[in-house]
Amino acid sequence: MRALPTDITKTKADKIGQIIDHLVAALGGEPSCPIRRAVIFVDIDEHPGTTQTDIINRLGIEKSSLNRDIEWLYDYGCIMRTSGESDSRVIHIHSCGYAKKNLELALDPCDFSHKNLKNLLIDLINLFGEHKPTLRDAKIISLVCDHGPSFKQDVLNDLYNGPSSTDNRAIKNLIQQGLIYVDEEQDAA
Repeated sequence: MRALPTDITKTKADKIGQIIDHLVAALGGEPSCPIRRAVIFVDIDEHPGTTQTDIINRLGIEKSSLNRDIEWLYDYGCIMRTSGESDSRVIHIHSCGYAKKNLELALDPCDFSHKNLKNLLIDLINLFGEHKPTLRDAKIISLVCDHGPSFKQDVLNDLYNGPSSTDNRAIKNLIQQGLIYVDEEQDAA
């Protein structure tokens, strides 16, 4: 199994995989989180006390999508919301708790730069094109780039111990998109 782009070195792929692992931990241990949600969370941490309007203006995300992601982040304990002092209708958003601590670990390889981390995540989103990638998808790509030609089981062993049907479906989707491919001669998947 090989992945695109081919210019990702083994060291870069491993670094990206570690960042993804920390983001999965920050986002409630959910590898099925869309990478877009991770971008939103990083933006919130970069701008403590931000509002949804501010996030929409900075990231250009549709309001309905942002509302769903904010609710998810709140429900999973990744963020807290506080009312504005002068106007209680204004809700300020902050990262908090375990999510903030794990995000700091993800920021370390990015020189503690929120901008660098957001750019990496946006580059990953763009790599996938029309597909709305998850953190699991990004981890699979990083593993394939890191391992080089691999057996499917080797990649599955390094994922997040989720349902094998979900992991297999993710790999199958990446193959269908042409982001990874199977080398039939090596029986690799």
